[in-house]
Amino acid sequence: MKHGNKAASGPACLVDFRADNPDATWNHFREEQRTCYEVVRDSVLSDQSGLCAYCEILLQEDNRQVAHFHPKSDTTTSHNWSLDWENLWLACKGGTQIHHHSDPDHYLPPLPENISCDERKGRQILDSLVLSPSDVPSFPRIFRFNQRIDGMEIVPDEKGCQQAALPVEKVQKTIDEFNLNCPRLSLARMKCYQPIESAIKRLRQSGIKDTSGALEKLVKRHLSKRSNGHWPAFFTLVRWRFGNTAEQYLQSIAYQG
Repeated sequence: MKHGNKAASGPACLVDFRADNPDATWNHFREEQRTCYEVVRDSVLSDQSGLCAYCEILLQEDNRQVAHFHPKSDTTTSHNWSLDWENLWLACKGGTQIHHHSDPDHYLPPLPENISCDERKGRQILDSLVLSPSDVPSFPRIFRFNQRIDGMEIVPDEKGCQQAALPVEKVQKTIDEFNLNCPRLSLARMKCYQPIESAIKRLRQSGIKDTSGALEKLVKRHLSKRSNGHWPAFFTLVRWRFGNTAEQYLQSIAYQG
C-alpha cells in the first residue's frame, strides 16, 4: 500500500452533480451520469498511476472498481459518502473474479481466504482503525517485506512507522483488514520479487568494482513509471528491495505518490 494522491477537488462534472444532487446515491450517479462516472473513474486511475489503492496490483479494465474507503452505505449522518471525492479510490476486485481462473494473481481458490482489498473490507467502518491510501506517507516507507516459503509477506516497518509517527498496530491492522497477506497476493509478490533479486545477484557477480552506478540504473529501470504513466506493480515491494538507492532515486524525481 502506497501513498495515494488525489487531485484537489475532483472533476468539475462531479462537483456540479454533487451541488445539484446532494443526496444522490452512487448507483444513481453511475447510471444516470455515465460519462461523468467514467471521467471520475479515469481521474482516480490517473491519480493512482494504474495501481490498486490497497494491494498495488496493476488494474485492468475487467478487474477494477471505484471503492469507497468509508462505506457509501453509511447513512447515519447527513454526509453523503457516495459522492465525496476524498472517499473515492480505485481498487481491484479483490480476487473475486472467477473468469480470471487461469491467472492466480487475480483469482486463487479457496475463497474467502484469498479475497482482499475493498472486497474484503466490505461495509465495515474502519476510518479510525486503519490507514486510507492518503494516510500513507510518501516518505518514509512504512512497510517492509519478509520472504517466506509460500510468498512475500508485507509487515510494518517499525523504523519508518516511528519516523512517520504512525502506530505500528494501526499499520498492521491495515494489512489485516485488507487481507494483504492472503496467499494469492503473497505469491504474486514473490513472482515480482524473484526477477529483481536475480538481477541484483547478477550485478553482484559481474565483477564490477563499483556497482553503485549500475545499481542506480537498475533502480530506474524497475521503479520508473511506464510509458502509460503507471507505476510498476507492487511498487512498495520494489522500493523496499532496492533500499537506500530507491529512496535516493525517489527523492531525486520528487516522488509524491
